[in-house]
Amino acid sequence: MQRTLVLRAEKGIFYSGNDIFCAMGLQGTVIRTVFQTATSFGAAFDALCQMSQINGDEMGDSEKMVEWEKAALIWVPLLKLTGDPLIGLHIGIGTPKLLHGMVGFLIQSCKDLDQALQMLGRYGHMVSPMISYRYTINDVAVLEIEQNKMWLMKHPEPARQANDFLFASTLNTSAALTGKRIVPLRIELAYPKRDISAYQQFFGCDVLFNQDMNRIILNKSDIATPILTSDQSMFERFNSMVAEKQALLAHNTTGGNLKQVLFMQFKGRIPSIDEAASALDITPRSLQRRLMQERTTFRDVAGEIRKDIAFQLMQNPAIKISEVSDILGYSNPTAFRKAFKSWTNAAPRAVRKARV
Repeated sequence: MQRTLVLRAEKGIFYSGNDIFCAMGLQGTVIRTVFQTATSFGAAFDALCQMSQINGDEMGDSEKMVEWEKAALIWVPLLKLTGDPLIGLHIGIGTPKLLHGMVGFLIQSCKDLDQALQMLGRYGHMVSPMISYRYTINDVAVLEIEQNKMWLMKHPEPARQANDFLFASTLNTSAALTGKRIVPLRIELAYPKRDISAYQQFFGCDVLFNQDMNRIILNKSDIATPILTSDQSMFERFNSMVAEKQALLAHNTTGGNLKQVLFMQFKGRIPSIDEAASALDITPRSLQRRLMQERTTFRDVAGEIRKDIAFQLMQNPAIKISEVSDILGYSNPTAFRKAFKSWTNAAPRAVRKARV
């Protein structure tokens, strides 16, 4: 028997207006937890807020999202102030429980760890749309955690720190919910090896690096562990509330939803119309018809996303302009330069040089 829950964050969730990048982010209260925990590692809370340009109002409401790039870059001052190359792992280890907002209340009311992981797979994107979860049960239970490709390409070191934090805090949260230390069968990380003893000491199992995906692999007997705060009536209530909120957030135009799909499913190339239609649970023909009613086309929307992604990637000096061209699917650098000039009236190198 195999059961799979796959995140569908791309269905218009958190898309707002035309600025899709500002719509993606992280709950402010999660950042507050990170900063508060970081104080025990010698990083002053006020200094972190100032260096990250995140104010108290942004961190004081679990329903507020901090824009994705500001959220991604919180690890830069943390690294600078602590000088700790494993600061993400260490802050995650120091975070006793990571539950926020309605999704947090829902998970706390689950009957067992299995149901809690199901809810994380279903609604985890409402805490951070830049992260997708896939929970699968076969001979073992597997939680896959995938960060958005843009994050990985533009800010690889902060992405790694965030992933380490998420893995450690997820295991601590499981222990807090069940009253039992859950020891995974194995941890798999899609990052190069660093001080493996620090990872093994905390997780208590083999930790493999340079894998194709980030995974927490659990014994099936462990996911049957009851949640200490289980309350089925509260579970039904919060499940209904969170599902209703997700449905409300999904009421956007087809073009808006398509932008969300193309960005969230960007994995080094722009998804095809067939892939995008599948993610939206409609046929390619229906997608084309709805876009036509909104006086746009798949090509137009994909072009807008290519432009946005190009600007984002070019801000990382480690990524060559020729690589940006390849990533976005242009047949050659000349085609990319022509498209870029149509967007900006300037050549890519000139724009990059002006921003340095």
